[in-house]
Amino acid sequence: MDEIQSVLYEYGLEAEYIEPVSPAVVKVYTKQGAFALKRVKASRHMQFTEQMLELESKGYRSFVPIYRTKSGSFFSSHRESQYAYYLMPWLTNEKREEQDDKHEYLFQEIARLHKRTEVMMDITEQEIEAHYTQIKTKWETEKDMYERFIERAEQTWYMSPFELAAAMYFSEAMSASEFALERLEDWHEEMKDKETTRVVLNHGQLSIHHFLYNDVGTGHFTNFERSKKAAPIYDLLTFYFRTFKTYPTSCPECTSLFYMYQKGNPLREEELHLFLSYLAYPQGLFDTVKTYEAGGQDEMESCQELLRAYWQMKNSEPTVMKIHEIEQARRLEEEQSASSSAE
Repeated sequence: MDEIQSVLYEYGLEAEYIEPVSPAVVKVYTKQGAFALKRVKASRHMQFTEQMLELESKGYRSFVPIYRTKSGSFFSSHRESQYAYYLMPWLTNEKREEQDDKHEYLFQEIARLHKRTEVMMDITEQEIEAHYTQIKTKWETEKDMYERFIERAEQTWYMSPFELAAAMYFSEAMSASEFALERLEDWHEEMKDKETTRVVLNHGQLSIHHFLYNDVGTGHFTNFERSKKAAPIYDLLTFYFRTFKTYPTSCPECTSLFYMYQKGNPLREEELHLFLSYLAYPQGLFDTVKTYEAGGQDEMESCQELLRAYWQMKNSEPTVMKIHEIEQARRLEEEQSASSSAE
């Protein structure tokens, strides 16, 4: 508590009461109101500061304000501590609305953030080829590994529970990986004549848990500690991977959320192909089989991990296929329209 009091002094505040909220966050009650004080590893604060300054320079304000210390810094840190602290107003996040509405607001805002911070970066043919070759080689190697694993399992007198489950999921995993490789080929074809690529500031942990509301119902992003410059699909993939990593579930709104994003910041053709490719690829299944082959893991635990990876693949499948179908129909309509105009 002495360290927290020392930190608050740098903001000209004195705590009347301190309430732990999580291992990294405390709610601080002062005469000036309630605040959230968050602790992060000191090594992260330089990048975090740069991202905050960039958001300010771009005129983007839909994030929870970060108060500056009396010396003008975003962080309070001490040489003897491995941690740094930053201070925010306390937001209750008690906006009354349907869960779907919260997600829609979130996707509208992340599209706006990406649009506001986008820059075009030069990219060479060698860089494109290197990325394509790396991903394609990795995926084909993992696909071959799974096939060899099943071939060996089928030659035994008795399959283990894990081997039997892996064999049951094999056909669907191969279909998903083939679809992913096809979309990767589409991306490669689109990128052949490109000399630039789009980069945006990604939040890094896109979730409604990091999107808070003030007392008038305005949403603000918080927790930019893992933000980074990358293609806009990075945030979308982070959200969908987390959403689909659960028990078997139906998510009809997942497609509409994607198109909510598209209204504010449409993905380019190459970005869309790569997004569908990564989202469809059953990485979890391949990783679990690889770990099982390496040994040292309990059979039951391995079976549970394999089942969870299978659920994630199947949960993502309807969204991937629906978006793919919609985009195919859109391209066909555009081609027909262009053909009619030419006539």
